[in-house]
Amino acid sequence: MLILFVALAVSIWAISPDPSPKGLEVTSVGYGPFYGNLKSGTIIYAAGMLGEGTLTDLTSPAQLADFQGKTGYLTLRTDYGTQTILLDGNDTFNLTTEKIPGSNLKFGLDIQGGTRALLRPENLTNSTLDDIVSVLQTRIDVYGLRQTEFRKVEVGDEKLLMVSIAGGSPQEIEQLLSRRGDFKATIPLTIKDKGTFLLGKYTGGQNEEYTLKIKDETSITINGKTYETGDIFELNGIVFSVKNVTAKLSVIEGQVFTSKDIINVGIPPEASYLQRSGTGYRYQFGVVISESGSKRFAELTQNLNTIPGSDEGSLSEKIHLYLDEKEFDALGISASLKGKQVTNPVITGYGDTEESAKKSRDTLKAVLKSGDLPTKVEIVSIDRLNSTVGESYLRMILLAGLSAILVVSAAIFIRYRKFRISLGVIATMLCEVVIILGFAALTQWNLSSLALSGLIAAIGFGVDNQIFIVDETTKKKEKYTLREGLKRAYTMILGSGATTIFAMIPILFLGFGIFKEIGGFALTTIVGVLVGILITRPAFSKYVEYLHEKESA
Repeated sequence: MLILFVALAVSIWAISPDPSPKGLEVTSVGYGPFYGNLKSGTIIYAAGMLGEGTLTDLTSPAQLADFQGKTGYLTLRTDYGTQTILLDGNDTFNLTTEKIPGSNLKFGLDIQGGTRALLRPENLTNSTLDDIVSVLQTRIDVYGLRQTEFRKVEVGDEKLLMVSIAGGSPQEIEQLLSRRGDFKATIPLTIKDKGTFLLGKYTGGQNEEYTLKIKDETSITINGKTYETGDIFELNGIVFSVKNVTAKLSVIEGQVFTSKDIINVGIPPEASYLQRSGTGYRYQFGVVISESGSKRFAELTQNLNTIPGSDEGSLSEKIHLYLDEKEFDALGISASLKGKQVTNPVITGYGDTEESAKKSRDTLKAVLKSGDLPTKVEIVSIDRLNSTVGESYLRMILLAGLSAILVVSAAIFIRYRKFRISLGVIATMLCEVVIILGFAALTQWNLSSLALSGLIAAIGFGVDNQIFIVDETTKKKEKYTLREGLKRAYTMILGSGATTIFAMIPILFLGFGIFKEIGGFALTTIVGVLVGILITRPAFSKYVEYLHEKESA
């Protein structure tokens, strides 16, 4: 019984049911006033124009849309704190939000609604398909699009890529495919008041000394010219920006590479590897840089200090990678590259697991390629799935499950004429449902309509098991003791459970690619069987044992 109560408590905590949730979840952010200020997954609890009184709690996307066309500062209370957004009256929000779900359960496209597209890449190979998925995933991470699932499928001899956006629209699929990032890499120079730095040795043949003076906490002068924080200027063919100014130090950032400087990624192939290193995995791949980009790299790194460390040490600043003005990553620079004009550097990284290292490597490759797809992609089909139909189907499944529980309990009452046994059957089946849903919430497993059908199948299996227990301990108590009856019941339960699991395993393994939903049915059934055998059947047996002891007392 204790195990059952613990499992129920954990499951309810995992599901976190909330009958009246407040707030809106940001699902995608396009170009507009919110771009760079909000990201996908942010929760907006309340909104209001600055100076117009208290903020309004948000329960519908239409409430946020009402602020479009207003002028002034829009204040948003989010899970990341308070945000203030400047509106000029002509802004297009280009922001999509949805109501906060009433629980942590995740539902599939057939219930939640959304868009599913089949893509046909040209000149397809397995590595090309991996590159396409990596590039599209990078676009999602950078641009704050809603959660998207990619799946490789085969239709006949043709290999396709299925893209599913839960709650999304066909326009979001097209937007995902059409975006191409503006890549740049920068190296900051941290310079104290009246400090100097050198430029020109590699781009002009001779170094020129530049003196930086701090005027105040927002502006500096370089060789007599004044620049404010945020200003962009050019020195010796290198584009700089003023990032930060304090009373004693200033940071200016020099642009080293743009997308035009990245000639190739992953070349030469022999420079690439992914292998175990210590407790994790280390990866490496080569990059081919333009001559002008390598010169800018040498110009800036000659001004950096060397920090001693393992191997050859590193330089005092990192190289920062940006995609569409959003910083995506920062990489350390080996001390051996100080002031060196290198056109074929290698990039190394580390991951705790092989999967995380591979994902980090592929993401970096995609960013360096400016988020450009490796081959042309054709949209074969786009299907829009209506959430209204899914919600209606969900209600039907819930009604069917509840009806099954009540009808079966009534049948058991008619057979055994014992109200307490029927009550125990109902309670046990409800506990099973809660624990299975708790498992789904903990694992963030998407519940499709077939997966929920598997839940009903698991309930049916549970009813059979409980009938075994009641029959062996009630109807045959003249033949066997209570302990013997329970033992016989458990022998049958384990046998039928093993048969069901073995029958579902082939379906589970078939549940990949385009048949993934069928795998959801098998997984739900298997989890339901295991929950019954390991948790709820022992608890129900204890309950039946308690009833028998009470009757015989």
